[in-house]
Amino acid sequence: MKFLIYILFVVLKRIIPIFPLKLIQQIARFKGSLFYYILPIRKRTAVENLTLAFPEKKRKEINEIVKGCYKNVMTVIAEFFYMSKLNDNELAEFLKMGNPELISKMHNKGKGLILISGHYGNWELTAYGASRLVNIPFNVIVKEQTNVKVNEGINTIRVSAGNKLIDMKNSLRNILEVLKNNGVIAMLGDQAAPKENVKINFFIKDVPTFEGTARIAIKTGAAVLFGVSTRNNDGTYNVKLHEIDTSKYSECSDDNVRDLTQLHSDLLEKYIRNQPDHWLWFHRRFKNAG
Repeated sequence: MKFLIYILFVVLKRIIPIFPLKLIQQIARFKGSLFYYILPIRKRTAVENLTLAFPEKKRKEINEIVKGCYKNVMTVIAEFFYMSKLNDNELAEFLKMGNPELISKMHNKGKGLILISGHYGNWELTAYGASRLVNIPFNVIVKEQTNVKVNEGINTIRVSAGNKLIDMKNSLRNILEVLKNNGVIAMLGDQAAPKENVKINFFIKDVPTFEGTARIAIKTGAAVLFGVSTRNNDGTYNVKLHEIDTSKYSECSDDNVRDLTQLHSDLLEKYIRNQPDHWLWFHRRFKNAG
């Protein structure tokens, strides 16, 4: 099975860039609808999550959001194989950076920079494209795939514009080293966290959330930016960066860690509430809540 999945990966990698991007996006959205109706993987999990997060929404509206989630995931996959084909001008038109100067500004402070995001919009394109457009390499925290060949293929695309990868399993020492040398760390902070992590409000109360970003930022003095990509009707994306002020946190206390974690989670929740089909509702984000 792993070999067949790898063959599929190779086929998609070679075929998708042949066709126009807009056609690829249309096909991906169509396939997303097919998955919703024919092969609804993790559909129940998505419905349960949305019902918990939006108790005011009726089942029909929730189903439409879930269908949009399938379309988004399929679009993310299709665009992943396409993004390295784009030249700089095409990439800038595709991924419209609203305030890219913030990255250079925060990076120039000399204490390292942490870019925190979530599984919203096209997170792969955001990490790849933002780095390439500002001409500053990111050190991206990634989770290794169990299929070794597919993992190698994915990572080859991820680093094709100059980014480096750090395996999340053994990331702390590497992260600290990068920040010490005024490098840039990019990570996603919205995965389900174990119960022992800090609990914040994220749609519901007392949701355990990975606190590493906050602890590392406070301990090192690194600057923190939050940003996500929002898809436009024409298939392009807007990226807006938000500066998170860490100067008021003089010590790495539990309260400060909770406050800083809440700040970047609030930003993500605001985007999700505005366009809920952009987020990855298929993982069990709230499994340890309460």
